[in-house]
Amino acid sequence: MTSTEPPSVLDGLTEPPPAPLPGLDALRALVADAALRAAALLAGPGGVPAEGAATEGAGGAADGLDDVTADIVRFVARHGDAHLERAAIAVGCTVGRMRLLATAHRWGGRPAVATCLAPLPADPDVLAAAEHAVQPLRPSPTAPVERHHNHLTDAPARVQLRYGPDGLWHPYVERYGSWQPAAAPAPDAATAYRSARTALRAATRM
Repeated sequence: MTSTEPPSVLDGLTEPPPAPLPGLDALRALVADAALRAAALLAGPGGVPAEGAATEGAGGAADGLDDVTADIVRFVARHGDAHLERAAIAVGCTVGRMRLLATAHRWGGRPAVATCLAPLPADPDVLAAAEHAVQPLRPSPTAPVERHHNHLTDAPARVQLRYGPDGLWHPYVERYGSWQPAAAPAPDAATAYRSARTALRAATRM
């Protein structure tokens, strides 16, 4: 099928742009990113946003995440590892941390990044209800479950759920000694717990 999209003005360039402009690959990624964001804005609240823009979430202080960090992570999540190092320097974190934030964004957009970055306050009753919901699903039901801020951690199962500013439960699993985003967030803790367990099983089969 022939593409109906007009060619980018950058497609005909072969020489690197002059300093201090970024390289051609970065410029092409920036142009593609701007097109996605423009399409999402034109779609409006009732329209169908561009691919990857459906879970951007609200900005501002509501989630504790500054807009610059959110934008950088979103860009890396969409355009790959080639930009990890520069993005990490811009945000002031390690490359490994930036990779985790990008993974979180791919699963749940901006709210997932905020949930990944730092513990957030959560209603103790919400955590208690979540613990009750996941209890039948736990492989070691008599082992203790840790509640910390918005985290519900079942260490023996290598599963952690984090309650996000979007009101969803974000599934994490323990890999290589750290907690990593593992699946799309869910409105109920039981679904999120099952998703985390499924992610762990899939990793062991690889």
